[in-house]
Amino acid sequence: MAQLIKKVIQNTQLNFTNDFPGLRGVNIMAKDFAIEPFLVFTEFTMDQPVFGPHPHAGISVMTYLLPDSKGSFINRDSNGDFSTIEPGGLHITQAGSGIHHDEFPSKTGVETHGFQIWINHKEDQRMINPKAMHANASEIIQVQSEDAIISLIHGKFNHKVSSYQMVTDITLLHVFLQPEKSLQLPSQEMAFLYGLKGTGITDQQIINQQRLINYDTEGNTIEVTAGKEGLEFMFGTGIPLKENIIYGGPFVMTTAAQMQETRKRYAEGNMGHLDTYSTK
Repeated sequence: MAQLIKKVIQNTQLNFTNDFPGLRGVNIMAKDFAIEPFLVFTEFTMDQPVFGPHPHAGISVMTYLLPDSKGSFINRDSNGDFSTIEPGGLHITQAGSGIHHDEFPSKTGVETHGFQIWINHKEDQRMINPKAMHANASEIIQVQSEDAIISLIHGKFNHKVSSYQMVTDITLLHVFLQPEKSLQLPSQEMAFLYGLKGTGITDQQIINQQRLINYDTEGNTIEVTAGKEGLEFMFGTGIPLKENIIYGGPFVMTTAAQMQETRKRYAEGNMGHLDTYSTK
């Protein structure tokens, strides 16, 4: 297939906000930007417990800790999972029909740095059985060349496939591009880039820290060129589900009837129970 380079349709400079004590975030939502089937894509720093045990349903929730994170994260859920997310590692909670989970820094006062990502489910997969998927940093596939180091966080790249697969097929890459080098990445209908460090250019548009680049639906490739200091960025691509989305706090459904039933099941205690974590 001939390479057709995608065009940039939106270039947005974003910034960290202090939403809660101990938590800063750059919040990217599908209701504001063309990133579906990603629903939430948030870069965060956190140095203390913030949310406590809480439910999710109808989606999958991924936490990816960046390799530069100073601390690790604890993830636990009402199905009995208790995992440590180390820097460079990830955890996926397939919430499906409903589950309680909790995430927080392993050591209070030590800053963690990563991404909280919500992935949409098709209507007929909203109520799939909950489960946990985990990968340590050493288990995440890396593709290296003279020009770039690319970590395959999820999906498919360069004939390689992540060993863990969410029900919604998305590809997420963490890319380190060497100074003044260029890179082409295969892209599906929806594609976006998020700058982490350094500078670069794509379709004559500037990339820098906390900048979101949205691409057109036409084309099958994006092209990126790093500046003199190199460029670190996240790249997400997938096929939008294009179904109705109803948000209800931690729940995401397709119909009002689904949301009503989900809230009823939650009120009746059918999403498990998770006590507040205690070190005692």
